[in-house]
Amino acid sequence: MRRIALIALLALAVGAQAATPGRTDGPEGSEYGKGGYHYKAQYGRFYTEGFLGAAMMESEAEDTETDLITGLNVGYMVEEWLAFQVGFARILDQNINLYAGGVRSAYVNRPFNYYFSLDAELYSPEVGDTHFGIVPGVGAEVILSDRVRAGLRFQRDFIFADDMIHINRFTAKIQVDF
Repeated sequence: MRRIALIALLALAVGAQAATPGRTDGPEGSEYGKGGYHYKAQYGRFYTEGFLGAAMMESEAEDTETDLITGLNVGYMVEEWLAFQVGFARILDQNINLYAGGVRSAYVNRPFNYYFSLDAELYSPEVGDTHFGIVPGVGAEVILSDRVRAGLRFQRDFIFADDMIHINRFTAKIQVDF
């Protein structure tokens, strides 16, 4: 009986021994299970991103105006190439709030990241009616560290109202991952 218990204990001790590091000659991300870099992955993370830039508003009813825009997005990267985000922006001089939610699809080629986005948006001026819009966008970022990115983005808002409203946004942004 002691002999069987000793053999079982030795088998458990050998099985519980830590895995030894192995070779990682595969594609990026294949290091998992070999002592890889899962904590440096760009996916499975929450992030916040602040931005500041210019918004040029075009409307059939009014003249074109260019104003300062600022805002904050909060999101979750499901995979390295796919993220979901919600955000708030404000066009300062015109007192317009923009509430958005959507997806972002990225192509990472370190140290750069290129992405496309598509958001649904509520256009909410302080005076007037709230309207729905669709906002496609493109952007490029430089990955500064495992947790920080800086970049530029262009978005075109298509606001559905009686007089079609378009907003061209060109912003600089900084993103911090958690």
